[in-house]
Amino acid sequence: MSLKLSVHFADTDLMTIETVERTAPTGQPTAAALERTGRRWLIWSFIFCPCHLPLSMALLASVFGGSAFGAMISRNALGTGLALGTLYAIGVAIGFRYLRKATKGIDCRGDTCSIAP
Repeated sequence: MSLKLSVHFADTDLMTIETVERTAPTGQPTAAALERTGRRWLIWSFIFCPCHLPLSMALLASVFGGSAFGAMISRNALGTGLALGTLYAIGVAIGFRYLRKATKGIDCRGDTCSIAP
């Protein structure tokens, strides 16, 4: 959005005020943003780590106890463990992908992308 105000007197410009509002560029995210996103994925995926499986199973059983989902979790420990392990593997893979993009040094600001040495 832009606003332009002009004051004219006898075919002469006395004053011209021009306000231009710019939006942020919609390019690639910066390396710092990619690194933050990758770290968030890694931290949240460690909740589903298979080494935390006994704690995760106890927490899920206590939260969903008395429901059909809680009964399914307590009866199917292997299936629940496989599902949590799969979530962990996917989260770690996504997190490392973002971190790998951040460490390549690609910094896209404005209209051009430059690769840091």
